[in-house]
Amino acid sequence: MLHRCGFWEEGAAGQSRLRLVSRKTQKFGREAESRRRGQMSYTREVLDDVRAQLAPEDTVIKEARERRDASKAAGESFPGALRSYNSGSLAHGTANCPVHQRDKGLDADCGVVLDRRAYPTLGPDVFGGEGPVEIVEEMRLHVLGELRRDYPKVEAETTKRAILLTFHEPFRDGEDPTVDLVVGLTRRDAPGLWIPNTERDTWDPSDPEKHTELLTSGGRELRRSRAHAIRLAKAENKRTGPAPLCSFNVEAFGWMFVEAGESDPEALLALWRRGADDLSQRLTPDPAGVSAPIKVEDMQLAVDRLSEAADRLERALARDWDTQYVREQLQPLWPDFINITGDQAATKARLAAAIKSKSNVAVTTTGALTTGAGLGLKQSRSYGNG
Repeated sequence: MLHRCGFWEEGAAGQSRLRLVSRKTQKFGREAESRRRGQMSYTREVLDDVRAQLAPEDTVIKEARERRDASKAAGESFPGALRSYNSGSLAHGTANCPVHQRDKGLDADCGVVLDRRAYPTLGPDVFGGEGPVEIVEEMRLHVLGELRRDYPKVEAETTKRAILLTFHEPFRDGEDPTVDLVVGLTRRDAPGLWIPNTERDTWDPSDPEKHTELLTSGGRELRRSRAHAIRLAKAENKRTGPAPLCSFNVEAFGWMFVEAGESDPEALLALWRRGADDLSQRLTPDPAGVSAPIKVEDMQLAVDRLSEAADRLERALARDWDTQYVREQLQPLWPDFINITGDQAATKARLAAAIKSKSNVAVTTTGALTTGAGLGLKQSRSYGNG
């Protein structure tokens, strides 16, 4: 298992951290001074507003959790089921559902663990053991039958790793949370689970339960700053397609490099800067120490993107009092969520959301487009702000 302190004590990586600490001392003086004076960091203000536009609606989160729990309960009634668990971004507190892409929906991840003793011929721990395709299909049909008692329109299809449950009961704005349910199998004398690869009819080792434990560990402030940094970094990662990193790689960086006592901008910079330094030397290890290192299609591209983001955030923090300069530095990282003119009510995301919801779009006296008062600025408690 990868230990953060142990890693940073090794060779060049340790030197990299020393350089970063020195850089942080220099670059965060302005924000620290603002905090001492009781002033709001403008960089942090911009980041908070980006995150507000990424936050799923509370009612949708509640529905996603209910559908996830119903799916788990259905899976737990399958013969030989040992337990169920929550996983993925919703369980980690790192889910995004941008205001202008609500119709793409929120997904909830979970799994049902089968007791290997109830299936002695299943999995790699047995010579010539059976693959997952047949048992996953049996689980799919079972869960589908159980869920249709309360969700008559639900459909279930098998993907590479999971059973995708689509409920066809959308909210008015089109959001219709889905559930990915993974069929796991306990391993013999080894941590984690065997999870399916239905495309190859093979099993791979993983530990999604440990991932959730790690990403929700630490004190309240650490959990919050880590989740905030991950959500912002995931959005930046997806600003172009295809994304250079998978979302789990971003989450792994959050666990590895965000530390207690860091503000949101400091946490985000640590994720990007240390993530770039680490990825320039190796593929990111599985935080649980069970799976193979996380795959990256183009490591240099990913390192360059992480470095660019870190550089821009550092420059913004160095001139944190200069609102226009801060926007100019950060807008390319989240082009849909930051308006270069400073009118955050008229970001691309909020305007697109207004059009989708058939809200009025007006023109101000300066010629700028604007939405109705308060559009997208959710007044109730937003997901991930707690």
